Amino acid sequence: MPAFHRELANLLEAGRRCATATLVDSKGSTPAKQGHRLIVLPGGAIRFTMGGGPLEAMVIADCLEQLASGTHALREYRLVPEGELAVGMVCGGTARVFIEVHEPEPQLMVFGAGHVGLEILRMAPALGLACTVVDDRAEMLTADRLPESVRSICCPSAFSGDLPKTRSGGFVVIVTRCHETDREVLARLAGRDLAYLGMIGSRRKVRVVMDELRERGIPAASLEKVRAPIGLELGALTPAEIALSILAEIVAVRHKVRRTLVWPAAKQHLISAG
Repeated sequence: MPAFHRELANLLEAGRRCATATLVDSKGSTPAKQGHRLIVLPGGAIRFTMGGGPLEAMVIADCLEQLASGTHALREYRLVPEGELAVGMVCGGTARVFIEVHEPEPQLMVFGAGHVGLEILRMAPALGLACTVVDDRAEMLTADRLPESVRSICCPSAFSGDLPKTRSGGFVVIVTRCHETDREVLARLAGRDLAYLGMIGSRRKVRVVMDELRERGIPAASLEKVRAPIGLELGALTPAEIALSILAEIVAVRHKVRRTLVWPAAKQHLISAG
């Protein structure tokens, strides 16, 4: 993979927005030729170059403008001292640059590669979610079980030790094999900067887990944000239906849509018990 594409992929994998600028056409004398590219990050840091000088400075400024608006643009620059589209240079040529804004795919991290977790992983890529599955059972993470695009992480037994880093504003689903491991994962994730944190389970299980975590000192404010029981109320019974209800809730959260949730009873329990 060329260095430019590798760097762009690494930035997006890390959850970083950026803009790319590609010189698509040039005439006359210019400091960069057709095909030269650079990457601009919010704040103005760059990767690669378009020849430096006033042209590059103006391209960077325009990339920042497109990052602010979230739109693409085709810009033309005249490398002359003055006049329309002039950049204050004396080369005398012209350059056309295509600026494209790149947004990282939202991250979905699923704890638990059992029946429900697997159905979530099968459906989620079609929703534009970059999926990672985490389990403490290596046999559940084999390539023949998981969709090709899914990244897998094997944790120590019972999810002991540090959990993987989660992307700010990401989505996390807890569907491990039992309430003890669900509780341990939730204890470590509660309070992280997430757009969505949900845990599977009956209302009784949710009450038990929340009581245990509150007794361990997990702030009620953090637990209130947990969506549990997880998913929209669809009357779901099968693993695929449960996965659908969970992903429907994630889509609603992603698009800031009001929705009917399964979890207000658990939330009310926390408020009244707090």
